[in-house]
Amino acid sequence: MFQTKKRVHAALTAGLLAAGAITLLGGSPAATASGDSVMCADEHATARALPGSHGQERNEVSDAEAARMNADLRKKIAEKALNRADLSAAAVGGTIPVVFHVVTGTGGVGAISDATIAKQIEVLNQGFAGAELQGTAANTGFKFVLQETKRWSNNTWFTGVDTASTERAMKTATRVGTASTLNVWSTDTSNLGFATFPSWYAGDPKMDGVVIKYTSVPGGSATNFNLGKTLTHETGHWMGLWHTFQGGCTSTNDEVADTPAQKSSTSGCPEGRDSCRLAGLDPIHNYMDYSYDSCYNQFTNGQNNRMQSAWTAYRSGK
Repeated sequence: MFQTKKRVHAALTAGLLAAGAITLLGGSPAATASGDSVMCADEHATARALPGSHGQERNEVSDAEAARMNADLRKKIAEKALNRADLSAAAVGGTIPVVFHVVTGTGGVGAISDATIAKQIEVLNQGFAGAELQGTAANTGFKFVLQETKRWSNNTWFTGVDTASTERAMKTATRVGTASTLNVWSTDTSNLGFATFPSWYAGDPKMDGVVIKYTSVPGGSATNFNLGKTLTHETGHWMGLWHTFQGGCTSTNDEVADTPAQKSSTSGCPEGRDSCRLAGLDPIHNYMDYSYDSCYNQFTNGQNNRMQSAWTAYRSGK
């Protein structure tokens, strides 16, 4: 069915692009005519790794899998354009309810106060509003509102979340809401965090959400990573973004036109880093790199376009 209507999809979507209603994948209307794809059925996105483990990420998404997922996103947006004459309302962000699961271990290790959770939500909203670099960073229009805080005393979940079976047991027992509800679990994961991509929700809804290390919240004890921006990074994945170094030194790299290609992830905040011969310095200040929290300050307009597209395709109205 998609093949027979492909040209209609592309024409309608191109019309919306021309009208300024929605831009796909960093602004590439030609990409809307891609062929069929296979939705990834893995359990979670690449993790934001702790220093010393870069390049050894949990369930790395290969470039081939990324390409299939990109094609699926283009297909879904084209189908939305066929079924709805106006996507403009879906392209201006929205309010996202957050359910924050505080998981603690033996003796209450990992406890996070309500005040810290409130600060964490504030940091998340600042990032998605472009508040750290006003006038340059994208204001996505997405706003995160804490719906509920749930507290779970379970040492197996707290210490064992990196084991697939334990992660599944924890999420299956605790996740609430729909595709548009952001569930966050704070645990003692060995990574700083990991997340699911929006296209995976339909195949495994109970696994959907973000896991962060409890020490990464504002005021936590994770050195260089305790300003709460791990959640911003992982929520970027949950909204459909790749790492800025996905694809390496290629013209398509992370499928976003205004994030210059970079060969590998960043450690620290090395101003002027330029790991590729392609135009532009490495986007070390972008939330989707691996820089220190203090280095992060922006999503780009192209990333915002991609998030709007993924939200429309997989999460809005569900």
